[in-house]
Amino acid sequence: RRRARSSQVPPRPSVAGRPAGAAKTAAVLRLRQRKGGNRRGGGEARGADYALNLLAYVGTFEGIASARSVCRGWYRILAADARAQDLRRFVARHGSVTPKARRALWLESCRLSPCNVVDAGLRDAYADAARRGQEGEWCEAIDTDVPRTPLVLLAGIERSTLASVLRAVAFRRPDVGYCQGMDYVAAIVLRALREGGDSEDDAPPRAFAMLACLLARDGMLRGLYTPGFPEVRRRSYALSTLLAATRPELSAHLERIGACVEVAAFAPWLQTAFGYHAGEAWPYELVARAWDVFLVERHWKVFARLALYVVIVLPDGGPLEEVMPLMQRLEHVKLGADADADASRFVLERALDLKVTRAMLDALGDEFEALTAPAAPASPPPSQPSSPPPPRRVSKPPLHAIPAAPQYSVPPRSNPPPRTDAPARR
Repeated sequence: RRRARSSQVPPRPSVAGRPAGAAKTAAVLRLRQRKGGNRRGGGEARGADYALNLLAYVGTFEGIASARSVCRGWYRILAADARAQDLRRFVARHGSVTPKARRALWLESCRLSPCNVVDAGLRDAYADAARRGQEGEWCEAIDTDVPRTPLVLLAGIERSTLASVLRAVAFRRPDVGYCQGMDYVAAIVLRALREGGDSEDDAPPRAFAMLACLLARDGMLRGLYTPGFPEVRRRSYALSTLLAATRPELSAHLERIGACVEVAAFAPWLQTAFGYHAGEAWPYELVARAWDVFLVERHWKVFARLALYVVIVLPDGGPLEEVMPLMQRLEHVKLGADADADASRFVLERALDLKVTRAMLDALGDEFEALTAPAAPASPPPSQPSSPPPPRRVSKPPLHAIPAAPQYSVPPRSNPPPRTDAPARR
């Protein structure tokens, strides 16, 4: 049995082949180990080596899936929801994500099945929504924006397919409809599905289902495209406040020269989910890796950290004519469309090192809502209970002027005559 099991265990990569950031994540996992010793003793030291060995093997999502068959200890760690989520976050941030694993990860994050066969009901729902969406009021805007979508995001995908997906999503979510920037998001999703192995017929229905999930009432992208763009304004305010707290001199300089960082940088980045610079300043791989973290953590703080990192590394000083091209074209952090995965991972890890938490972003968002809330009409002050009027002073006549009360005499009560018809008492 030992020979049979040892032949099934895949070879573990060397220590030098660990993904970047393995030591950092191992320290986090080490804190989650039991601090006290176990029966054999030395639990903390053994736990550190154990975590390093585990992370050296589990460098991909495929490794997480296959590591359960290695030994019982690894199965216990991977079977726990908290540990599995920690490993998924580690791989999304520092590991290597293959296109096939990325497709499965994105679908599972949207509560969709990553099986190879598309459900017939989903296919029919997409076809019906795409057909009925051709009559919507948003068709003109879609036909205007789709030809301008960067080719690097499409990667061989027909623009007619992208337009069909957008019409179907707009029909499925009529309260959101279509807004500029959604074509970037749809192109990112379509490319991830196609590179993950979906065919030309299977990718559009799945992209339609993913986007409908992300734009649902509790979806993570809904507030970016609803009328008034409430989430864009909320997040831009949070980023501007963090910039002022992190680099106050840069924030003051941008305000002094009239560079509105919220309009020039934060709003386009947020509305396109950082697909705005894909192919020009950044490769698609960096955008896809940011999406991996976004969908695994189910929060936009990875986009907040990335946007804050890009602005923080701006050079000090400079007139408006020099600062605006840097923010709009990212020339100071330009990697190019042909940058390898290591360069993308380096930029993402530098951004993830920034201390921006969910609590900070949520608190700043609540502060923005409190500042922009419409002032309630001034209600009249509560009416004080009116004190009764002072009693009217009446002049009393002197005692000698008050007539004496008349004396009434009460006549004596006479006894009634006895009844003659009643029997006499003895």
